[in-house]
Amino acid sequence: MKHKVVVKQTSGRMTKHLACFGLLAGLLVPAMVSSSPIGPIARIVVTENGIGPEEEACAAFAVTPDQVRAFLDRAVLVSGRQQHDFFLHGPCSARGTFETRYDTWYWEIRSMGTGSITATIGDTFLLGDPERESSLADG
Repeated sequence: MKHKVVVKQTSGRMTKHLACFGLLAGLLVPAMVSSSPIGPIARIVVTENGIGPEEEACAAFAVTPDQVRAFLDRAVLVSGRQQHDFFLHGPCSARGTFETRYDTWYWEIRSMGTGSITATIGDTFLLGDPERESSLADG
């Protein structure tokens, strides 16, 4: 779809300012849409909370759709080795789904700041929250 912009020219200076504003707005808008590596996320659903051992009090581990969005917005993709070396493995988790432009995804978030997302075709990506990083080398 093409948009036609009509600007009544009152002076050359006004037109230049409007053109600069349009360019700036065009550069800023994509950055504000989503910081997720898979694009804009919609329809976040929590299907299970409190998954894990009773002795770890996992029944109390619960996330909301807003918390899932916040995690996905700040999480980075990590390899299995990076997840092992730089993050602690939380015993509790929550699961659900969300949608993107191209697919429905399954997510799992663990209690110590790691998680994963899996597309319906089976591709799985590991995630880590940089704010929860805890290198084993820190000892």
